[in-house]
Formats: sequence, structure tokens, C-alpha cells
Amino acid sequence: MRVDLALFENDELLARNEIRVGAEQIISRFPLFQAAHRLGEDAADIVLSEFPAHIDLKRITLDMPIHESADWESMDLGRYTLAFWCRLD
Repeated sequence: MRVDLALFENDELLARNEIRVGAEQIISRFPLFQAAHRLGEDAADIVLSEFPAHIDLKRITLDMPIHESADWESMDLGRYTLAFWCRLD
């Protein structure tokens, strides 16, 4: 499953990255965070961590159902928003 991730602070895009979630645990490193991810039977286990000090986030744990998004989906994280788009390919 391919997952596009976009992190916003209010309306400002801070980061946009893509991960490919497969059966093996992988850690993908990006400028503003790292993403540990692996595909389970029914869901993708995704953990975002290692945010820099100026971003008030510590760890985001996602138990994301395996699915194809029709549009961007999002999670409200206080003044931050994590948007994501899932694709099965």
C-alpha cells in the first residue's frame, strides 16, 4: 500500500512524503520525522516519530485499515493536521 503523508501547521504545509508499506518493517527517514511502517493482515501499522524540537509532536501511531482513499483523509492534531491518501498498487 502506498501512503502519501502531508503534515500541516494550521494552513502551512510543513512536509509531504510518500511511504510504501509492505510486509517487512521499514523505517523511512524524512527531514521532519521518521516513519516506521509495516503491513499487517487488516491494517498498516505506521508510527511517525523523531520530530524536531520546534514541532510539538512526539509520536503519532496509526492503525490504518488497508484501503484505497477516494480523496485526502486527515487527522486533527491540535494546531497540526496530518493528511494522508492511501493507494493500493
